[in-house]
Amino acid sequence: MSRVSGNRGGILKVLLIIFGVLFLCVVIVGIYVAMHFKEWTVDLANLAAEQIVQDSGLPDDQKTSILSDIKQLGEDYKSGKVSTEELARVAQTISDSPLIPLAGVQYAREKYIEPSEMTQKEKGEAILALQRFARGVYEKKIPKDTVEDITKPVSEVNQANGRRKMKDNPTRMEIDQFVANAKASADAAMIPNEPFDLNIADELKKAIHGG
Repeated sequence: MSRVSGNRGGILKVLLIIFGVLFLCVVIVGIYVAMHFKEWTVDLANLAAEQIVQDSGLPDDQKTSILSDIKQLGEDYKSGKVSTEELARVAQTISDSPLIPLAGVQYAREKYIEPSEMTQKEKGEAILALQRFARGVYEKKIPKDTVEDITKPVSEVNQANGRRKMKDNPTRMEIDQFVANAKASADAAMIPNEPFDLNIADELKKAIHGG
């Protein structure tokens, strides 16, 4: 009986040691992750932002400005100059603003209209329709929630997350319908029939710095 009890006691000690080592490993890993969490988060965000911006169709000067602002915001967050609360405020400001949907319209213009087989006259009319629509959203005369409906002909559901994404190669008919949707929305909101170019980089800068 004493030998059995001794064996049990020995096994218990071994298990306690194993669990103790495992617990210590978990604690160490937790501390390491906590210490490097900001760096990892910022680095991943920068990589994602760079890919999105490069594919955005924005002018090169705006791309450079946007990436510079995002990188600086990340560095300020890592150093503690910008708190988590302030970062959340910037994210909420961007989410509440028309920046994201307008960037989508800009993307569509650069990726679909410019390289299309439209005549120069048709391209000019299509770009004007998108500019008027963008102005309506920017001036809040057109709800930004309508952007998804307007872009449906040239977008599709992303099976990975259930959200809509812009198509890689929409048909000419789909592009024409997208432009027609934008024009109809701008006409309904009585947006002036004149060009309107929004500087996405400047708008992002305002969101970051609270301008």
